[in-house]
Amino acid sequence: MQRRRAQFFALLAEGKSEHELLALTQYSVSGARKVLHRYHTLGLDSLGDGRADNPGAPSVLTEAEQQQFAARLREDFDQGIVWNGKMVQDWIQEHFGKTVYLGRTYEFMRLAGFSPQRPRPRHVGGNEADQEVFKSKS
Repeated sequence: MQRRRAQFFALLAEGKSEHELLALTQYSVSGARKVLHRYHTLGLDSLGDGRADNPGAPSVLTEAEQQQFAARLREDFDQGIVWNGKMVQDWIQEHFGKTVYLGRTYEFMRLAGFSPQRPRPRHVGGNEADQEVFKSKS
C-alpha cells in the first residue's frame, strides 16, 4: 500500500494525467482523491499507512494474571485435568472478574504453553489384538 502511494506521488510529480495515474496505480477515482486529500492536509507524513504506530488492542489479562492462570493450568495438568474454553472462561470470571469471549480463552491457553487438545477416544468395540495385527502389516 505504501509503495503504491509513493508510486502515485512520483507519477504525479512527473506530470502524469489523472487518467494515467489511475491506470498505472490501480486506484479508483475516489481512492486517488482520498490519497491526494491526505497529502494536501498532512504532507509527506501521509505516505505511511500507520500500522507501525498501532500497538493493537490492550491485553485482557495483566502479566501477573496470566502467570497466575498458567500456574493453575500446570497444576491441574499434573493432576490429569485438561481444561477447555468454558472452564477457562468461568475461571477468569470467578478469579479476576473479567468477562472474556469463548474464542479468546484458547489464546490464553496458548500463551500459557498449553494446547486444548485431547487424545482421540477409543471405540467401545475396538479390539486391541486386531489393531496390533493390522499395525504390523502396514
